[in-house]
Amino acid sequence: MTTTHFVRAGLACLLLSAPLSSFALMPTNPVSDREFTRLPSGKDLREISVNGSRLSLSKGTGSSFTAKNQAAYLQLKEASKNTPGHPVQWAFMDLDAGRVLEESLESNRKIFGASTSKIFVGATLLDKQEGSLNSSQLQLMANMIVVSSNTAWTNLQSQIGNGNANTGRSLVHQFTQGMGYDRMRGFQGYWGNLHGNELTAAETVRFLHDTYKGLYPGAETLWKLMHTCRTGGSRGRKYIPTSIYVGGKTGTFDGSTIDPETGSSKHPNGKPYTVRIRNHAMVFHVNGRQYGLVVLADSGSDESAALLAGGLLREYGQIP
Repeated sequence: MTTTHFVRAGLACLLLSAPLSSFALMPTNPVSDREFTRLPSGKDLREISVNGSRLSLSKGTGSSFTAKNQAAYLQLKEASKNTPGHPVQWAFMDLDAGRVLEESLESNRKIFGASTSKIFVGATLLDKQEGSLNSSQLQLMANMIVVSSNTAWTNLQSQIGNGNANTGRSLVHQFTQGMGYDRMRGFQGYWGNLHGNELTAAETVRFLHDTYKGLYPGAETLWKLMHTCRTGGSRGRKYIPTSIYVGGKTGTFDGSTIDPETGSSKHPNGKPYTVRIRNHAMVFHVNGRQYGLVVLADSGSDESAALLAGGLLREYGQIP
């Protein structure tokens, strides 16, 4: 059967012969698509259980966005757009138009990705297998995306490499490079001397766009699984109304790592390089438009992502 397949030769569209179930009927969203929970394989997401609970679509938490919150949002946005070295970097895109609406001053600066990088392992496996997953892989991917299982993360990365973790890392890097995300390293752990788990807000929001548009095999499966993610209730979902569907992936880490920009494990003063990561890559559909927001925050506070999501939603989505 012939179907349209988007490939990465300059993101040109070519006609390739492959099973229809491999390709995404994208873009789609849970507002206008009554069959949104059904995967290309025919499996309904609501039939999958993670940690004993069936999957369901995630929505905003619905905390009140007060005048004080609005002022804090404007202050954070202004500071992050004008202060070199600010700990919070972000990018906000209209995914339908593929246009960045606003971004921080250094949205292309590399920041430790933590579990946000798991979406790139998921995408690589789907891409490698032309969009198909066996039942075990689908369960592992649900565990990885929905509740951020680290065991599932390393297992799937190893499966990408046919049982070899380093080969898996190399293929994840090959995927992100092939998609045009030149600065990031979306794999987990070290691949030789290369340290993985380094993301930029600018490239990650492009990935959300590319997933929404179905620009790699299996994008629909990952896109829909992201809409069942249970984390982020105190971050990006916090000030979003309970009527709005929210998809995404968070990342959290406190501890020592290396500076993604210098490769050093120490600051210039000799102190260990430590981070307090509170990331959130998220998507939401409001008033007929699909938006993507990536907040990479070395701030130690969930409120960075919460304020940016709540403020940008109201500023651009015209939500009170």
